Amino acid sequence: MDDFRQMINYDKLTSDDSDALARTAAEVIRGLNWTTNCDAGLDQPAVAYDVLGALSQAAARLGQLLTQITRYLGQALAAGKLGHDRGEDPAPDVDGAVIFLGDARRSAAALAGDLDAAWQQLALINGRGHRTPQDQP
Repeated sequence: MDDFRQMINYDKLTSDDSDALARTAAEVIRGLNWTTNCDAGLDQPAVAYDVLGALSQAAARLGQLLTQITRYLGQALAAGKLGHDRGEDPAPDVDGAVIFLGDARRSAAALAGDLDAAWQQLALINGRGHRTPQDQP
């Protein structure tokens, strides 16, 4: 699989690049679901540790992304860049989206913590001990 950083030109970022990365990430998760379901998809404990560690890190990073989306919506609303399909004031719908994005941010943080806790519990089985920040993928 191509490294995400090779997919976009960081000197000329566009909204399409963000959309492409989000769609690619969704496809990667779909592929991960498929591969881990195969008999050889999780053939060693280390693979499970690595998958949990990577998912924990991804979930932790979602909070920052959701904050950036929330900030964009607030700025776009204040600048009058948002419209409404029914010609109504978009502010109530943006406010609703911000509430749900805040809930998603908290859920992502909880998921990251739960995945890390699962990693630590599994590590006890093979004596891998407590993970330090340097151990994170």
